[in-house]
Amino acid sequence: MTQTNRLSKLVKATSKLPSGIQSTLLSKVFGRIVPMVGSAKIRYIHVSESKVEVTLANHKAMRNHIGQVHACAMVLLAETATGFVTGMNVPDNCIMLIKSLHVDFKRPSKGAMTAIATLTPEQRQLMQTDKGETIVHVTVTDESGEAPIQCEMLWAWIPKSYLKNK
Repeated sequence: MTQTNRLSKLVKATSKLPSGIQSTLLSKVFGRIVPMVGSAKIRYIHVSESKVEVTLANHKAMRNHIGQVHACAMVLLAETATGFVTGMNVPDNCIMLIKSLHVDFKRPSKGAMTAIATLTPEQRQLMQTDKGETIVHVTVTDESGEAPIQCEMLWAWIPKSYLKNK
């Protein structure tokens, strides 16, 4: 049985709201917690302990020189999805850190982007410990349903007290 943390309690508190209102509320709140996410206008479509789905419109501030979602914005979307699904499970006494990421750009993107990050029950159980790391699976697709990038993101967590002792 996994313990709930502050982030998962916040999501649970909004779960009885209509999905559109919940998405807007979570997007605004999380955008304030992580200002870059708010600046990019990432929208939270689904948030649970095992899955986070986020979207990013192909709006002017996120475009590259050829009118597609910028490469860094695609990576931000994947990092956001994997980070929040990890954050739903890591104990409150820990801090999460992205340890590494690998991204392969497969083809030009078309329109808006969606990232879906998932955790297995085994990964969620592992995250109940005070220290660890795991690769969080994420799929990033564009409006065509194809994946313009493939990512691998390694997240780690350590006790907050470890940072105070250094």
